[in-house]
Parts: sequence; structure tokens; C-alpha cells
Amino acid sequence: MNELIGFVNGNNVRQKVLSLLASKGEMEGKRISKTLRVVYPTIAKTLEELEEKELIAKKEEIYFLTETGTKIEKMVQQI
Repeated sequence: MNELIGFVNGNNVRQKVLSLLASKGEMEGKRISKTLRVVYPTIAKTLEELEEKELIAKKEEIYFLTETGTKIEKMVQQI
């Protein structure tokens, strides 16, 4: 768990993506990019990293937090 917290805390964009998905629910990658005002290639890479760590999942083109992602996002907010 601490490793995942460090992984998220180590990158501002990862933190913002998790926070956004926690507050808004599921979203498309391009919508995440526009909402956070971060270029899409950066968001795409970040989404891929978060998906590899099983913090988010994707159904078709919609991303959402996993159960683990929800727990980690709450823990990161408390730091």
C-alpha cells in the first residue's frame, strides 16, 4: 500500500487524475485531459501507468477508479 501511495505522490498528474475520477466518476481520457488542462499524450501515459498499477480500469474508452484506486486516493488526500 505504501508503495502505491509513493507512486501516486511522486507525480502531480497522477494525483490530479485520481482526484478527478474520485470526484467526477468515470470519464474518457480526452475529457480528463481537457478538464485538467494537461496535454493528451501526458494524460494517456499517466492513465496507462495507473492502469498497470490497478488503480484505475477502463471499459471501452471510459476510465474509472478501482476499489484499490479509491482507497489510495483517500489516503493521498489525507497526507
